[in-house]
Amino acid sequence: MYKNKTFLAIIPARGGSKGLPKKNIKELCGKPLIAWSIEAGLKSKYLDEVMVTTDSQEIADISNQYGANVPFLRPDELASDTATSFDAIKHTLDYYNNEQNKEFDYIVLLEPTSPLREPSDIDRAIEILFDSGADSIVGICKTEDQNPSFLVTKDMENFICGYENKEMKVLRRQDIKDVYFFEGTIYISKTNILLSKKTFYHENTIGYEVPKYKSLEIDDIDDFVMVEAIMKHKGYK
Repeated sequence: MYKNKTFLAIIPARGGSKGLPKKNIKELCGKPLIAWSIEAGLKSKYLDEVMVTTDSQEIADISNQYGANVPFLRPDELASDTATSFDAIKHTLDYYNNEQNKEFDYIVLLEPTSPLREPSDIDRAIEILFDSGADSIVGICKTEDQNPSFLVTKDMENFICGYENKEMKVLRRQDIKDVYFFEGTIYISKTNILLSKKTFYHENTIGYEVPKYKSLEIDDIDDFVMVEAIMKHKGYK
């Protein structure tokens, strides 16, 4: 709870994964991948409950072992490649409202594929959101080499042209406008706004900026190896 408002953390974890099979329970620095997000949520000062929504009994059992609440198994239709995060969130909220008669003021989405998130990121994002007066906050990271000023297009004969910098002048980083991309560290929204907008991204959303290393998300084995190396280097435990 923060300023008399309640927070439900939802960790979505499907059993199927094409890019990296069973990635949500693949061991990462001594723990299943999903355990890093569960433990970050449980160590937060403000989250009232940390739950996992999954279609896999194996993921459910492991999540329980690490302290998350897994009150149901997600129906198959909400675990397909076409099902969205919002579908899983809506299903979860309906369950809490109808089966447990519980409501939460805010929803915090913690994707298990962003294990470099720390408890302090969750708490700081909540504080920033409240101070801002916005309805939602999402993770963002500043682009570096991928800034549009450094990008080019090419024609059918492979001749290149600047995407924004048409004359392709050599630009210094300090002379270009900062640009950010959406990443998966944190998503927080007022529950009623999320249900209305069906997205965390809208005109009253602010950004929670993370450093480049935290923006890495595990979708395939290359991502996994990079994140594992960073965790070992930085001493994640």
